Amino acid sequence: MMAFQAVQRQFLAHLRNPGQQPLPIGFGPQGVALYTGLLVNKFNDSLTTCFPVTHAILGKTAWQQLLKSFIARHRCLSPYYRQIPDEFIRYLQTEWVNHTGLPYLLELAHFEWVELILAITDADPVVQYETAVNDWLACHPVFAPVLQLLHYAYPVQRINENYQQTTPPEQATHILGFRDKEDVVQFIELNPATARLIEILQTGGCSVQTAIEQIAAELQHPEPSALFAFGVATLADLMQQGAILGTGTD
Repeated sequence: MMAFQAVQRQFLAHLRNPGQQPLPIGFGPQGVALYTGLLVNKFNDSLTTCFPVTHAILGKTAWQQLLKSFIARHRCLSPYYRQIPDEFIRYLQTEWVNHTGLPYLLELAHFEWVELILAITDADPVVQYETAVNDWLACHPVFAPVLQLLHYAYPVQRINENYQQTTPPEQATHILGFRDKEDVVQFIELNPATARLIEILQTGGCSVQTAIEQIAAELQHPEPSALFAFGVATLADLMQQGAILGTGTD
């Protein structure tokens, strides 16, 4: 059994990295090449589906190099096919060295991966609590159950084959990703103040008025009440777009 396990490990090592790991004795190269091709194609199918923009920008040669490097070097912690993109992101974040000349690539891949996560995350069916709010300042907004607030150095939502910004802008990119009541994934680009307001409301458990007053204090704004109109209009717009389902009160 121990000898069999040793051969098995050598066989798998060769499949993952045929250029560096020798073929076990007794195996025919043509038959093993078939398995190697199946392995690469399976991973490729999963990753090109999840990361279409990353794949398109890299092009065939650079993408294949990245794919084979991932297969050869990364030890997957999950045996499930669905989680290959999760393992790929983990590889990019912890092991990969970016020699592509595309400094935004990790953030772009993460943004594409988040779309998958938002689409498949289990959640109770969305209930539309209300369509109008009488007093936004006193309430606690109820956000969509599947939602992520994202922060990037690069404008990843705009990057494609025809637009690639290799120098990060002075202002970071803030994006709210969520799944609406129709189970459709949506992304909304936010300004810094709106991103901060959502962050406080999600983590602080406070009213809208308290959250806006906190932002005013952080900005050292002399008149917090001047920001109330901004906050109310912003939250009403988020409700219109489906990121907020309704409100609660103390």
